[in-house]
This record gives sequence, structure tokens and C-alpha cells, in this order.
Amino acid sequence: MAQLLSQVVLPIALAIMMLVMGLSLRPEHFKRLFEQPGLVLIGLLLQWFLLPAVALLLVVLLPLPTAVVVGLIILAACPGGATSNIISHLSGGDAALSVTLTAVISLLAPVTVPLWVNTQLQWLQLDSLDIYLPWTKTLLPLLLVTVVPLLLGMVLAHLCPRWTQRHGLLLNRLTFALFAGLVATLAWANAERLPQLWSVVTLACLGLCLIAMTLAGLIGKLVSRNDAISRTFMVEVGIQNAGTAMLVAVTLLDRPDLALVALFYGILMNLPALMLIAGYQWRQGVYTKA
Repeated sequence: MAQLLSQVVLPIALAIMMLVMGLSLRPEHFKRLFEQPGLVLIGLLLQWFLLPAVALLLVVLLPLPTAVVVGLIILAACPGGATSNIISHLSGGDAALSVTLTAVISLLAPVTVPLWVNTQLQWLQLDSLDIYLPWTKTLLPLLLVTVVPLLLGMVLAHLCPRWTQRHGLLLNRLTFALFAGLVATLAWANAERLPQLWSVVTLACLGLCLIAMTLAGLIGKLVSRNDAISRTFMVEVGIQNAGTAMLVAVTLLDRPDLALVALFYGILMNLPALMLIAGYQWRQGVYTKA
């Protein structure tokens, strides 16, 4: 059962989620790279460096178990989540910038994830734990379950634009249900470990999310003086692709215990996101439809 989950179900589920994300992308979304390269670059740097830096700070300051430390490092190295685009829109962010950042980060993930994970494990002197992501072993699986489905989704959206537009909302909801089911399955498979990790992992995950989102929002304000840009940076930095982190931990490293951090984060990251949406919608006085 565990092998079926890690080697078959998890990769397929993540590939489906990336495919659906690709359906919402268009070539024009990448125009932002040329129209406002400064904002895009800042957003990318925040995702690549800010979240890993906060994770590194937390693991140094908090007395965390080694499995939690490694889990945080893996999670922080992963790209933003597919739901970040919808959350950014509902919270009054810049949807086009959000989509651009998510797409670029996801496309480069096969290169950046092993780079950051291995580098930070060496910094923390944890490379002796036999936890290492070799490039050849990591690059191809991540390409197959993230980049290839993403590009395939873009091709399908180009070939079948009406069908994609008509069923886009339904597909997003089905993707969310798929992820929820995946989280529930992993929680059930690791039910014995969850109670003992609840308090410390909750603190680490919430701390990582809240600190990173707050700093990203402040930086967004400083560089743009635009609330929409600031909220977009907050969402893109805070909403992580927990599915990719689970894939790295369970499938590539064969360490299901390391996936528990991603499991918790995938649930807890929605709390500040919902608060951000509620605050914006309250100020607007009306509900903004997705």
C-alpha cells in the first residue's frame, strides 16, 4: 500500500494537478517577463530566497526534530502552489503577475529544488544523514510530473480554448478535491506519527508561512507602493506546492516521515490565505467571484 501510494498515486496526482494548472496558462501570461521584468524578478527572488531563508532561521532558532528540519527545507525549496493564482485574485492581488510567477517557478523547479535542498542540508551539516537529491535522479522525475504536464496543459488550452474555458472552474475544483484526498490518505498512512508532531510542526509551519508572507508584503510595498503587487507577493511566497514536497520526500527520498511537514503546511497555509481574502472582501463590501 505504501509503495503504491509513493510510486504511483502521488506522482500521478501531482501530474494531474500540474496539467490543470497548465490549462489556465497562455503565452501572453509570459509577456509580463518583458513588460515588467523588475517586478517579476523581485517576485522570483522572494520565492527562491526569502522562504528558504525564513525556514533556515526557524530550524536554527527552534528545537525541532531532524525530520521536521529536513521537511521544512524541502518544503521551502518547492515552487508555489496551483491555488495561489485563485487566492491572489480573490484577495485583490495581480492575477497576471501571480500566474507568471507560478509558471516560471514551476518550470524551473527541477533545477532549483535539488540545488536548494542539497545546499541547505550542507549548511546545516545534515548531509551525513544519507539525505541527498542527486541531479540525475531528481531532474527527470520532476520534469515528468511537473514541467511536462504543465506544458501539455498549455497546449490543450491552445487547441481547445472553448472547452478549457467552459470546464476550467470544474477542473480546478476537482484538482482541489484530488489534493484533499491525497492529504487525507497521507494523514491516514501516518496516523501514528501525527499526534506527537502536532504542536511543534504546527508552530514551525505557521511561523514559516506568516513570517514569509509578512516580509514579502512589506517588500512588495517598498518596491511598488501597490497593494495588489504586495498581496500577490504575499500569496506567491506563502502558498507552496505541498504536492511537490511530498513527491520529493516520499517518492524520491523514500522517507514518508519527511512528508509530514508538507502535509501540515498544505493545510495550515490556507488559514492566512483565507484571512487575506476575507480582509480584502470585507473592505470591498462585495464578493468577488473567481
